[in-house]
Amino acid sequence: MGQSGKSEALRFDLTASPGHLLHRAQQFASERFSEATGGVELTQRQFAVLCAVHDAEGLTQTQLVQATGIDRSTLAELVSRMAAKGLLSREKAEGDGRANAVRFTESGQALYKTAIDGARAADEAILSALPKNKRASFAEALARISRAVDLGAEAAKAEAKSAKDDAKADKKSGDKKKKKKKKKDK
Repeated sequence: MGQSGKSEALRFDLTASPGHLLHRAQQFASERFSEATGGVELTQRQFAVLCAVHDAEGLTQTQLVQATGIDRSTLAELVSRMAAKGLLSREKAEGDGRANAVRFTESGQALYKTAIDGARAADEAILSALPKNKRASFAEALARISRAVDLGAEAAKAEAKSAKDDAKADKKSGDKKKKKKKKKDK
């Protein structure tokens, strides 16, 4: 037993827990987003919806779920609230009377234009917490986690293994080219 009389088996180190650290990083990201967007009343999830609508106006809510990674019920509530605020409009989608196509209103378009620079600044603030040589690998690691959610754990593992194998093959190919170059130089 440890000093406090508690079993070491029951000790959990939050400072090394990926789940806890991701939560803390999300808090940091949310604060930077709020600061960088100048107090515009917009959450990161709402901004993600605006980005998806900007990229492909007229998407159905199902397509917005796929584009943003926001779960179906949360997205439906977000779109409903954003429509009530006059940021988005919903109309029956062509070819599917059950689906709603989501579009910008003038207010939604204006809010997107206002928030985009702040969102970029927030991303830069987040990355600036890391050394420059770690930023790309950090973003890549987050993208892999995101793909794992989309693909499922097994497919994500297979994708990661394939990427690792490709990197090894590229390294071997590069090493062979270096050896050939050295032989030519001799």
